[in-house]
Amino acid sequence: MFSILKTLSLKAKIIIIYVVILGVGGLLTSFIGSLIVNDTIMNQAKSKIYHDLKTSRMVYDNQLMFIKHEVNARACKHHIQDYLSRNDLETLKIHLRQIRRDIGLDFLSLTDKEGRVLFRATNPDSLGDDLSYLSVIDAALNGLVIASTESFPRELLMRESEQLARQANIQLIDTPKARPTDKTAETSGLVMIAASPIINQEDDILGVLYGGHLLNKNYSIVDKVWELVFRGEKYKDEDIGTVTIFLDDLRISTNVKTKDNNRAIGTRVSAEVYNAVLLNGNEWSDRAFVVNDWYISEYEPIRNYENDIIGILYVGVLEKAYLAIRNRVILTFLGVASLGFIFIILISYLITRTITRPLGEMVKITQSITSGDLNHEVKVDSSDEIGQLGSSFNTMVKSLRKMRGELENWGKTLEQKVKKRTEELRAMQNKVIQTERLASLGKMAAGIAHEINNPLGGILVLSSLCLEDLKDDDPNRSNLEEIVKQTIRCRDIVKGLLQFSRQTEPKMSVVKIDDILKNTLSLIEKQAIFHNIEIEKKFSEDLPYVTADESQMQQVFMNVILNASQAMKEIGTLTLETAYNKDDNMVVITFTDSGDGIKPEIIDKIFDPFFTTKDVGEGTGLGLSIAYGIVTKHSGKMSVDSKVGESTTFTIQLPASTSN
Repeated sequence: MFSILKTLSLKAKIIIIYVVILGVGGLLTSFIGSLIVNDTIMNQAKSKIYHDLKTSRMVYDNQLMFIKHEVNARACKHHIQDYLSRNDLETLKIHLRQIRRDIGLDFLSLTDKEGRVLFRATNPDSLGDDLSYLSVIDAALNGLVIASTESFPRELLMRESEQLARQANIQLIDTPKARPTDKTAETSGLVMIAASPIINQEDDILGVLYGGHLLNKNYSIVDKVWELVFRGEKYKDEDIGTVTIFLDDLRISTNVKTKDNNRAIGTRVSAEVYNAVLLNGNEWSDRAFVVNDWYISEYEPIRNYENDIIGILYVGVLEKAYLAIRNRVILTFLGVASLGFIFIILISYLITRTITRPLGEMVKITQSITSGDLNHEVKVDSSDEIGQLGSSFNTMVKSLRKMRGELENWGKTLEQKVKKRTEELRAMQNKVIQTERLASLGKMAAGIAHEINNPLGGILVLSSLCLEDLKDDDPNRSNLEEIVKQTIRCRDIVKGLLQFSRQTEPKMSVVKIDDILKNTLSLIEKQAIFHNIEIEKKFSEDLPYVTADESQMQQVFMNVILNASQAMKEIGTLTLETAYNKDDNMVVITFTDSGDGIKPEIIDKIFDPFFTTKDVGEGTGLGLSIAYGIVTKHSGKMSVDSKVGESTTFTIQLPASTSN
């Protein structure tokens, strides 16, 4: 292909390049645009279904709260209490039947204080059975007003009403993608039930009033949601939206239609949704095969009073309706892009033809100087644009000849000057950065001294005065002495920060590193952040002494240990190990945590002042830089080694003391 291009004219090459660039760009743009359109439309559909499911849940919960409110309102009135107190059961039965009709409940019943049924408005002859085993009845017997969704077995439905038992009976229909089952019919019912205690004036519980609706083959909720959310919208004579209530994985109330346009009662949810929602208790949002078509779907579990999953609430929208919208948008986009492509090619051809025609006439003249020989010039025979181009070209060649000699002479000189100046600028920049860091650190240190030293001084004075007033055998004396000691240490820490920023020399003494480590651990290992951290101590027995400022070294160890606990998110293992390197005459202290490690791209920055990986407000980035400065002033070394996802090890090396 490239050999063919070499033989073509400049005009043909430019046109081909334009076509290739625009073609590739057009295809790439169309592909990316199609993906964006697809994602936008499908995400919009998923977002809508998510909000539709929340609306469905709101309607569902409002219906449940309505039953709860109505049952509780009737239970709180004095009529039932009066009838029970007078043992006027006949008037009570008439009253309860009227309540059921007024509220419009499928069933309404009354129990005594032991949970035994006194009367059923829908089945007056079914009395005396004990319902205290039902969680909602038991809760009401304990004084609570309860509303929940429950699964009633056929036996309980029969006691409430034979008609309810018949309504609950649903034959299972073989459904594609559903999990295998040997079950052929469902006789249990999913009911919305509310229960309220009957309480007399002495606050004694006389019984429980309970009632509710059977959801099997009850389409009031799903149709209400369908009208509210989808407003009867259709796609090619099919309802776009569907709403379903499931008992376990069985559709008991739905406006999903079968192929013969009947409600899909008795069909079942797919095995994938069953596992996600009913088994794992998760909400499920994705495309799902519903009876006989694909829907963009949202499912969430329905739980009973004991928080067991007994059903599913579902909202879905026909996927092919949104696919049709997506395809129309993409085709429109591609059509507009194609017209634009043709128009640009036409314009490109006209522009290319205008440019290449005069240039073709100059090709033969310029071939003599294409080798880089600046001694050749273009012969100018005209004063038009081409002639002006030739004159400009000759002037350029003369200038190039002159400039080439000057550039060759200045090249070496300039290279040396640039190199020298670059080194100066780099040194100056490093100095400015270091100065700014130290200035910021000094300013912060002054602020810390101003804000902390005053209250610390007050704490130290007051605690010292209190200590003087305590007797030697006072049990609080040791605690107060510890307060004084730690207050003094806090004061020394602030001084240490100021010394770091001002390059103050530490107060040296011969100390034992193991003792400093143990003192540091005794201060922090009982804190809450170390409750879930296992600290392993591997201290060398024949460790030599070092010459160091004990307070500053304790500050260093404290910083490293606290950083380790934060890196492990307050749970894990921290290993402290000491050893003596005879070859370098150095005492070596290592701190190894089991955290997630440090990323390679930032490990070289962790000792820089003000560098921190913590969220804003959670760290100043001074801890490790102060620690590094203290170790350096002790003629020591501080380094870090980390394996991402495994551990981080900080190593501190201090010169061993020549005397003990």
